[in-house]
Amino acid sequence: MPQHHQARLLINKQDLSQMHIEALSPPAAPAPGEVLLAPDLFSLTTNNVTYAAYGEAMRYWDFFPTDDAAWGQVPVWGFANVVASAVEGISEGERFYGYFPPASVLRVQAGNVGKRGFRDTTAHRQALPAAYNQYLRCQVDPLYTADSEAFQVIYRPLFITSFTLADFLADNNWFGAERVVISSASSKTAYGSGFCIDDAVDTIGLTSARNRDFVASSGCYRHTLTYSELDTLDTQVPTLYVDFSGDRELRSAIHHHCRELKYSCVVGSAQTVAMPTKQTLPGPAPTFFFAPDQIIKRTAEWGAQTFGEQLGSVWSRFGVHVNDPQRELLRIVEGHGLDAAQQVFAQLLAGGVTPQEGHVIRL
Repeated sequence: MPQHHQARLLINKQDLSQMHIEALSPPAAPAPGEVLLAPDLFSLTTNNVTYAAYGEAMRYWDFFPTDDAAWGQVPVWGFANVVASAVEGISEGERFYGYFPPASVLRVQAGNVGKRGFRDTTAHRQALPAAYNQYLRCQVDPLYTADSEAFQVIYRPLFITSFTLADFLADNNWFGAERVVISSASSKTAYGSGFCIDDAVDTIGLTSARNRDFVASSGCYRHTLTYSELDTLDTQVPTLYVDFSGDRELRSAIHHHCRELKYSCVVGSAQTVAMPTKQTLPGPAPTFFFAPDQIIKRTAEWGAQTFGEQLGSVWSRFGVHVNDPQRELLRIVEGHGLDAAQQVFAQLLAGGVTPQEGHVIRL
């Protein structure tokens, strides 16, 4: 077991701007059935701020509990290497993709071990959504390539939401709408969704004046509107609103403006960390979209293999689109260590990250 710099990043659950790095003593060797994983590359995006903001309500803090109820570890998506294993079929040095704490080590209880990977069967994780408990073996993972790890950790957790959201809306015939209006259109999950919706319906990316050019040149929406141009939208067209911003005033404005609002879908909170409170709005009640539910539905209907193939084919098209140098959609920014992670999280919290930036942390 490496003895150096065992540590974790803790965030104050009541005040997300309060963070500290806590040194840890070297972990004990794994007991039978246990594996020790050392996370070494993960992304930090607005998605992680959402995890922290909804940490209590959606139980994101419960994945990697700490011994102090006031402080939590915000989950991150990334890669880790096995540093010690007491499980048959999992070897030291193997690399896995999955859900980790921002920490130098994670102890898991490896169950359902198979060719594709394993599931963490640690007791406290069993009541939490299964999609977050799978660890995928990189050497057989169809979406994995060694040279695109940074791209994967930035987009993969977000793109699963983009893909399943577009699939959910299509599955419901767009709820009778002829256009989809997407807020926080410069966010990676939002433009991934715009990309996945394709040409089935009209798509409008709603964004700030500052990010207008980025959204317009992203090639992921048919039209781009700034928030101040909302009142130029035809009020009578059957509309589906996808809310990536969590901005209540904006939601209210859309509900009041679009007389033919067919569905109001809440996906994230790119612009706020305030918990949603009840709002009285005309039209359909805003409904929270939870990707794991659609994954379960489609896996049951199509089988895991077909689901994976469908996702994989759109994912590779999206990769080509994002990495097209003509578009300048992505600039990878790599930070080193938990200090860098703390700084990036603070920047994200303050809205100080440009849409082009994709932050990854290497431990």
